[in-house]
Amino acid sequence: MSSTTVTIGSEHRQPVRGRRRAWPRPLEWLLIVVVAVLVVLLVGHFLPSGAQAESTFPQSAAMEDELGVRFSRVAVVGDGGLITLSYVVLDGAKATEFQSDVAHPPVLRSEARDGSTSRVSLMKQGHTLRPGQTFYLVYQNTGAALRSGEEVTIDIGDLTLPHVPVL
Repeated sequence: MSSTTVTIGSEHRQPVRGRRRAWPRPLEWLLIVVVAVLVVLLVGHFLPSGAQAESTFPQSAAMEDELGVRFSRVAVVGDGGLITLSYVVLDGAKATEFQSDVAHPPVLRSEARDGSTSRVSLMKQGHTLRPGQTFYLVYQNTGAALRSGEEVTIDIGDLTLPHVPVL
């Protein structure tokens, strides 16, 4: 007697050795691009910008002791028409006195030309000042007196803080 076995619907495939995988499909390409963009954004966020990497913000112990604040940033904003001077509160009482003195704001003087500004648009901010908080003053940048990439000197009374980078 002879018997014959018939298998219906099943195929036996042998793996092909030495065959290269095809290029990634469009969905795989999209995933690769999204991951690459996220990596670039994260790395760019945590690395300092060129202006920050080249210079550090100077400090003045005498200015900090008298005013109760540490200046931390000068930036040209508002399409070049405004300047912000940021500061961190070190002593709440002294900082409140500094912020309340609207008649004698810090003067920002360009070290590259004769330009300066003391026209503060926003001085008294009406907040309770606690150590560690950051606040800012807003100046008018009339005639582009200060420009990004240069350095300024901050003058307040007889105190000066030179070589401050402008972002």
